[in-house]
Amino acid sequence: MKCESGADEMLNMEGISAEAKIGKILILVSLILGILVLLCIGVLAAIMYTAGRFFALDISLTIPLLILVPIFLVKVIGLLIGFLALNATERSDFSRAGIFAIISCVLPPLDIVMLIGGIFCLVSREANETRVAGESRQKSGPE
Repeated sequence: MKCESGADEMLNMEGISAEAKIGKILILVSLILGILVLLCIGVLAAIMYTAGRFFALDISLTIPLLILVPIFLVKVIGLLIGFLALNATERSDFSRAGIFAIISCVLPPLDIVMLIGGIFCLVSREANETRVAGESRQKSGPE
């Protein structure tokens, strides 16, 4: 009787290398932290908006609000690309997952956890196997 942990079953991590597991976990952690940051930015923007309306500070709080809204939108785009990276890890395409994670991490605000997860996905054995298989297919080519 084999006892499997719920985390391995939930994250579908059987049969992949340690680097790929670490990369997948770091991408997931980064997405959770990104959602929390997004909520904090949204709360700050809501507080500034309502404080400006209630206390007639409309002009003084408009400038920080104009800074927070683009940061919020760029963070949403970064999270969407991060979810694409997580989806690529679910399909065992760790090369694409690493590329998506690195693209997601450079969108402001910089996300170091996503960067490290993307690097682990790119150096994993699975990413190298797909790269080698793609190169061998290109070399054989249509004849």
